[in-house]
Amino acid sequence: MPSLRPDPGFDYFFKACRKGDTTAKAVAVGESAVRVLADASEITGVPRDNFEVWEITKEEFEGFRPH
Repeated sequence: MPSLRPDPGFDYFFKACRKGDTTAKAVAVGESAVRVLADASEITGVPRDNFEVWEITKEEFEGFRPH
């Protein structure tokens, strides 16, 4: 049976940063914008609305992940 949602052949990567952070230092990274907000909130104990989400490249994403 074919998939109803075929893989589009591209990926999205995101980072969550504190609002107002001029350096845009990542608190959390991942493949889901909603997930990085949840992770950032859990890591810091600060509500989700204190973060903003940025789309990043695959290379930037891989730079944040441990090898």
